Amino acid sequence: MVAYIANTLIFILSGVVIVEGVLGDDSVFHHGTSWTHLLLLYVYVQVSKCIVVGALFPLLRYFGYGLDWKEASILIWSGLRGAVALSLSLSVKRSSGRSLELTPETGTLFIFFTGGIVFLTLIVNGSTTQFVLHYLDMDKLTAAKKRILDFTKYEMLNKTLEDFGELGDDEELGEF
Repeated sequence: MVAYIANTLIFILSGVVIVEGVLGDDSVFHHGTSWTHLLLLYVYVQVSKCIVVGALFPLLRYFGYGLDWKEASILIWSGLRGAVALSLSLSVKRSSGRSLELTPETGTLFIFFTGGIVFLTLIVNGSTTQFVLHYLDMDKLTAAKKRILDFTKYEMLNKTLEDFGELGDDEELGEF
C-alpha cells in the first residue's frame, strides 16, 4: 500500500513539474524541436532495448529461466519504466541552476524527456502489449495452468464462504 501511494505521489509530482516547465518556459520548448527530440528518443530507447536483449539473448536462453524468442519479444516491448526514472529526474531538476553545466533549462528538459518517455511507453507499449501477446499466441493457458487456476479459484471461494459464515457468530456484527 505504501509503495502504491509513493508511486502515485511521484507521478503526480512529476506531472505538475513537467506541466509547469512546459507552460512556464517558452524558450526551452520553441518551434517543437523538443517534441521531435522526444519522439526520436522514444525510438532510440526501443532500439536500445532490442540491441540489449538481442545481445544477451544467448545468456538468457541457456542460463536461468530459459528465455525463448517470444518471451524476449515481450521483454523488449513491454518493459516499462516509471517511478524510479521520474524520481531521479525530479532530483536532477531540483539540483539544476546550482552550477554552470546544469542550468534550469537543462533540468526542465531532463524531466520533460524522462516524463515523455514514461508517458509514451505507458500509452504506446502498455496499451498494445495485449495485442502483441495475442499475436504471439501467448495469451492462452496450458491445461495444467488452467487446472491450477480453477482449483485456486475454488479454494478461494470456499475460504470466503467459510469466513462469511463465521461473521454471523460475531457479537458486534450479529446476524445479517
